[in-house]
Amino acid sequence: MEALVTITEVGAYSERQYQKQDGTAEYFKSRGFVLKRGGDSFYGELTGEAASKNRDTQYDQQVPYIVKGFWKVRTWGDNHDRHENVFYITDIQNL
Repeated sequence: MEALVTITEVGAYSERQYQKQDGTAEYFKSRGFVLKRGGDSFYGELTGEAASKNRDTQYDQQVPYIVKGFWKVRTWGDNHDRHENVFYITDIQNL
């Protein structure tokens, strides 16, 4: 998906350590954004090397950006009765 958005909030860069199935340590890298498109607001997240590369990037909340990414659904609960959508950002550029 590609969309024209403004940025409402920018989260701090984060690294969280986890253990892979083979026992080695790995880091999950992320930086979250609250984006506004028209009247809708949604949460988007840069992950991995994209987050690491943009860890110190300053984003202006007054200018439009072109954001590219994909939606993913997470289902949880005892009967898988809860759902959540997250937008994973693959690229974000000012207009």
